[in-house]
Amino acid sequence: MHLASKLGLRDNEAFQAAYWKAFEDFFGPNNAAVVKAMTMARTMKVDTGEGDIDRVCFGLRQTMSWLAEAIERKALASIGQPVPGQTSTPPKRQRSKAS
Repeated sequence: MHLASKLGLRDNEAFQAAYWKAFEDFFGPNNAAVVKAMTMARTMKVDTGEGDIDRVCFGLRQTMSWLAEAIERKALASIGQPVPGQTSTPPKRQRSKAS
């Protein structure tokens, strides 16, 4: 929960509910429970806290950083919070010169 923590929303109940909804939206209702359980099973100590969201978000950042941030951004947007700028800039495509 690195984005929510920066905004002071780490313990915000509306954000937490929005996070789990966004998580389920991304993975689907059946897969979300499996991904959550697998992520929590392999992620015991994390850098942001000890809660379930902390552990799941950290585990996703370790394996699929783009997805972890996308879920958190969707949750923030759904509760009307400003979404910080993208943390990583995708590489710019270079145009090939016609010979």
